[in-house]
Amino acid sequence: MKLRLLTGNDVRQCLQMPRAIDLMAKAFAALSSGQVSVPPRTKIASDAGTMLYKPALSSQSGIYVVKAVSVFPGNVALQLPVTTGLLLVNDASTGLPLALMDAEYLTALRTGAASGLACRLLADAKITKAALFGAGGQAGQQLAAMLATLPLEVVFVFSRKIESAERFCREQAANAGHSRLIPNPDRNELKSCGVICTATTSQTPVFSDDELGPGVHINGVGSFAPTMAEVPAATVCRATVIVDQREACLGEAGDLRQPIEQGLLPADFHPAELGEVVLRTATGRRSPDEVTFFKSVGNAVQDLYCATEILRRAEQDEVGTTIVL
Repeated sequence: MKLRLLTGNDVRQCLQMPRAIDLMAKAFAALSSGQVSVPPRTKIASDAGTMLYKPALSSQSGIYVVKAVSVFPGNVALQLPVTTGLLLVNDASTGLPLALMDAEYLTALRTGAASGLACRLLADAKITKAALFGAGGQAGQQLAAMLATLPLEVVFVFSRKIESAERFCREQAANAGHSRLIPNPDRNELKSCGVICTATTSQTPVFSDDELGPGVHINGVGSFAPTMAEVPAATVCRATVIVDQREACLGEAGDLRQPIEQGLLPADFHPAELGEVVLRTATGRRSPDEVTFFKSVGNAVQDLYCATEILRRAEQDEVGTTIVL
């Protein structure tokens, strides 16, 4: 049987941010309307890091996918990526493997694209200032997503290590176009930001509630376990919360689990899903001064829709290498 192998560069050639954001609208709508099968992900953790295995099936697209993702924070010290992965695509009618693709770029892209969709649906479309917490592997695509959806003039970049923020701003300057990237500014600058993206592995909130200005939209994508929380409980409790997938976020995201367990949010807390906002069965932002918070732990439906597009483009343009197993 034949298998198409796609490197990270191949994947990048086949799919970039603007198209990925459009795909996320379709993916989350399909997820919220029950048009795809997405079993719970399997997580295996050790002291060194976490492995996540994420399957999904769409009869409409005709493929199964399963992605294996690693999250190893200690890799920073080894000058290795914190997040890596591989994605396997199988034919839905025969089960035969069709493609194996690098998922490091794919994971960052689809995570950023979800934030881009949330910005499109929930943020003030006229904002010119944003903040990004984190300067690691996810940060570049979070920046790309904000730039693709908002007329940003300035993006403030925060990192625990000043040199990491400075390096990130230098490396991303060409991608930022006319937008200025400012590393580790005065914390008071947060008040002027209409969007804040958090893409860190922090166990505790990376800002305080009183640092926020009115009407801010927050994308929280870094925390993926009950012990992790990038956004303070006070902010979560006063915000309109939108999630990528309700069951997963309520079960796994410390940003939500912790306020619920502390009695700050009701035990039956029922946030809307981003797909429901796309389908207009739920309302996102209601007023200019409202704080909105999109919480994402990632869902395999994102990989499914991206992989379908990547494989289509790869076959059309003869991208990648075909091997016989």
